[in-house]
Formats: sequence, structure tokens, C-alpha cells
Amino acid sequence: MWQTSTRRGVLEGVAVGGLVPVAATGTAAARTASQDGSIDVTIQGTNSPVETGAVLEVTATVENGGSGSVSTDAVLVVGHDPTVVDTQPIQVGAGATETVELTFETAIVNNDQEFPVWVVVDDATDQTNVLVYADAPPVTIDIVRTNDPLATGEVLEVVAQLETEGDVSATETVELVVGHNPTTVDSATVSVPSTGGRWVTLEFETALVDNTQEFPVRVVGSSDSAERTVRVIGRNDDPVETDVTFTSCTRAEVSGTFGDGDSVAASTGFYDDAGGEPLYGNTIIEDWIEIGSHVDAPFSGTIVFEIGDERDVSATPDGARVEIPDYGELGTVLTGITLPPDYPTATISRSNPQAQSCLEEIESGAGGGEGTLSVSITGTNTPVNAGDYLEVTAVVENTGGGSASGTVALVVGHDPQQVDSTTVSLESGASETVSLGYTTYPAAQTTEFPVRIESADDSAVRSVTVYGTES
Repeated sequence: MWQTSTRRGVLEGVAVGGLVPVAATGTAAARTASQDGSIDVTIQGTNSPVETGAVLEVTATVENGGSGSVSTDAVLVVGHDPTVVDTQPIQVGAGATETVELTFETAIVNNDQEFPVWVVVDDATDQTNVLVYADAPPVTIDIVRTNDPLATGEVLEVVAQLETEGDVSATETVELVVGHNPTTVDSATVSVPSTGGRWVTLEFETALVDNTQEFPVRVVGSSDSAERTVRVIGRNDDPVETDVTFTSCTRAEVSGTFGDGDSVAASTGFYDDAGGEPLYGNTIIEDWIEIGSHVDAPFSGTIVFEIGDERDVSATPDGARVEIPDYGELGTVLTGITLPPDYPTATISRSNPQAQSCLEEIESGAGGGEGTLSVSITGTNTPVNAGDYLEVTAVVENTGGGSASGTVALVVGHDPQQVDSTTVSLESGASETVSLGYTTYPAAQTTEFPVRIESADDSAVRSVTVYGTES
């Protein structure tokens, strides 16, 4: 836990290895250093709290508001009886800011100690308070989830997160205490790292009861505890069942009973358009509902997950609705549902059996297949006189799923002959108008014959008339 400064001031009489009077005589911004630099110092943070004997780290920034460069020392002063414990040289250019790291090894103490530390640069200083633990630091406890509601006789699981304060690791023993008449039913001793914390699972086998019961469960440690109410379904009541139905590529219905803190989540797959080519992406449990937060706990009903316009969670008469953003430019598919037992590990509990075919349909229909050059003749300048230029205009469209390049040719006559061609390159869905033509043969008789525009994938034909020279 990084702490920020609590008081600013100027300390006088700083000497390396000596003592520093605590009284402040002004603000750092109002003082000017001897090297023509108005120096300001700010403590940005510390690694407090630390365990006795550990190294305390203090990070500060030094700003030079003057017109000249400053070469000086940054000094770390600690304690109610202020003592210099570290000195680091620092050079700060005119108008610049530099960062300095200062450290010292804390003393071995029998009791927790909180005391001030200063960073002093010339006449400027900043101060904050730090904490050193004599023993292992306190460990905070938070119940992350339980697997309730569950049927009578099944094993109740309680997952708790343990975290320490500051840059300190610890060993902690926690107990699971259940019932209105509190009884310890499980315990565990674990190492809690200085960063990230540690999850621990405690459990017990519930008793066989005829009627549904609710009772408290507590995870208790040496300095903290957390509590939650759980529900056990009796033999005379309906069993706990969770049903997941995928009604389409973009919709799922989850029906069941869920307890406080339970999370149900959806995962998706989607395609974006990357320059005419489909680019696949996915999300893993990024859209979820938490019972007790989004809706009241316990919850019994149907949760509808559906791809829509934006992320939203709302209550409905039959339960709840989770709207999932349409992540993909080309399309998004609901690929799976994660139920509470699998939520901590981001595992999909039920996969959409239609997901693969849905994604393949998006890929082939919106950018993932081959390109197809379709052609259609839109006009000619027929009739023309023999020896004149015959022109044929056509539209070439890529009706396939991917980009396409190819030759478009003009073929004429009853004995087909290619007389002109051009090359086109089109992204999926794009089109282009082309004009092809040739100078007709100076025949004596009027003739009518077919002209054809063709690509490797398609062709279009039209009849034209050329008047003969003797007509």
C-alpha cells in the first residue's frame, strides 16, 4: 500500500549523519536553492507498512523551477528523533523533474511503530508517516463465493481471499465457523504473499435435513473475519437444478437458484473486418451478473444472456437480463456460459453446441470465404457501322466472402474470340464499372452476333448489330 505525503515544509540544519530539527519554517515552493534553482520535493509513495527489519523504500520527485541546473543531494530523514539514514546525489536541469529512490533497513522492534519520514533536498522537504509491524502484518479476509444453494447432505464450499497490507508476506490460519450455534468445521494454514493475496477453500458436509435452512458461515483469522448467509435445500423441497439452454447463436437462458455473491457469466467469439479479411477475437466471462449486487439474493428464476447494443444488466419479471455488446463488426456469437463453481477459474461450464457453425457462417458470409467476381452488362453503343468502335459497359461485383482479383474479358462472335480485357481487384461487397471494346471488321453485310463479358466466375451476354458497308 503506497502512502502519499501528509505535510509539506522546510527543515533547517540538515547534515548527513546528524539530526534534523522537526520544526518547519516555510513552504518548499517559497525557498530558492543556492544553485539558482527553486527546488520542490514531493514524496510519491512508500512501501509502508513493512515488517520489522525489512527495508523501507521511499520514492520522491525533485522539481527544479529555476533557470539553472542543480547538482545536490536528496536526504532521507526518519524518526521522532530525526536521523539521516540515506543520501543520494541528484542532478536536475532547469525546469526539469527527476525521481529519486531512498531506502533504509528498519530496526527490530517489539511493538508496531508509526513514525515520520522526510525527504530533504537543499531547503525543500516533504514528509509522510510510515508503519513498521513488530509481528506478522494483519491479514484481511473476504469471502469470494460459496457453492450454495446446495442440496442437503452435499459438501458446502466457501472460498475466501486473504491479503496482507503493504509489501509484507504472512502465514495465516483461518477457520470455517458455521451455524447459529457457531461450530468450527474446517481450518487451513496458508502462506499469504506480499502481492496478489491468496485464495483458500474451506468446506464441510452439510447435515441431512427435511426442510430448507439458511444459516451464517464465517471465515475467521487472527485479525479479521468475513461472514455470509448460505442456503441448504431440504429433502422435502425441490432439488437445486441449473438449466442452460442456448436458443440461438446470440441468446442463452440460465434457470436455477443462486446465492449471494454467485456470478454467472457469458463468453463470446466474434469476427472483425481487417482490410477485407475476417479477424477472429473472443471474450472470456467479460459479461456477467452477480447475485446480491445486480439482483437481490437469493435468486430463483431465469437469467437471459443476449447479444445487443451495449453492456447492461437489468431485472425482469421472470428473473434478469444481461445484454452483451456486439463485439464484432461482422458478427458475434455467444459461445458459452460460466456457472458459479467455475467462475473463479474463468472456465466455461456449458458450451453453445451451435457456436462453431455460427462462427463459420459469419466467416464464410462476411469476409472469410473466397472472392467471386460477378458480372452484368449495363449497356452497349450498338448498333454501329462496320469499321466503327463497339463499346460494352459492365459492372463487376465481388459477391464472395473474401477479396478477389482477376481478368474480365470481352468475347465476341458466334465463333467466340477475345478482343479486349482488363484486370480488377475488389474487396468483398465492392463493385466497379468497366468499359471494353474493339474496332469492328469492315464487313459488307449487316450482322448480328453475341458479345460476352466474362470473368473466371461468371459471364453475361448481349446481342449487338453492326451495319455492313453495303447496307
